[in-house]
Amino acid sequence: MRHLEIRLNRFLADCGLGSRRKTEELIQKGLIEINGKRVTNLGTRIDPETDVVSYLGDVVKPIVEPKKILIFNKPIGYLCSHADRFHEKTIFSILPSTYKNFKIAGRLDLNSRGLLILTNDGVLAQKIAHPSHGSEKEYLVTLKYDPGEKLIQTAFQKGILDAGEILHAKMVKLVPGKKYMYRVILEEGKKRQIRRMFHWLGANVVDLQRIRVGRLELEKFNLEEGQYLLTETGIWK
Repeated sequence: MRHLEIRLNRFLADCGLGSRRKTEELIQKGLIEINGKRVTNLGTRIDPETDVVSYLGDVVKPIVEPKKILIFNKPIGYLCSHADRFHEKTIFSILPSTYKNFKIAGRLDLNSRGLLILTNDGVLAQKIAHPSHGSEKEYLVTLKYDPGEKLIQTAFQKGILDAGEILHAKMVKLVPGKKYMYRVILEEGKKRQIRRMFHWLGANVVDLQRIRVGRLELEKFNLEEGQYLLTETGIWK
């Protein structure tokens, strides 16, 4: 019985033999063997569970890195992307290159700030980011104009239809003593959701800060904007 097959160049890259393009050169040069047979076809796929892959006669296996979570206090003006031709400032221009392969578990837009979670565990990143896993995300939102707490609560709980999507909030509440500032909790994560919901009510957002994801609260990490903390994935459980 065959398990999940992957492309040979990806497997070789996971083994630390270089980028996928570099490993394609190794394949074309006939330096790779699968189960003792030389291969040169770039489209070759393998079963990592059963196939034995060798480079220059030595068996190679994927490098297993310890799974980690990176807690990052994102500043305004930095894009949640590894690279973008229109924006020189990305979060990875702040973070050390050591974390260039970490996945972003729930993005913040360019003009938003606060708690951002990255991890080198792809499965965990999906659990944190995807709405089906029910990870609450909490925000502090400051408005330029306040339509009124009751109107906002009614609209957010009933649902707002925007661009073919129905947008909900689990909770929205005016922060005591803070004019025009609301605490918003989401269980879903549609693109620019909070800004779109308030804009629909005629209230533009002037500041949006994420302060919590699941049980992880930004204030407990004591991080200034632009600072980060590397920790174990067990912190999410």
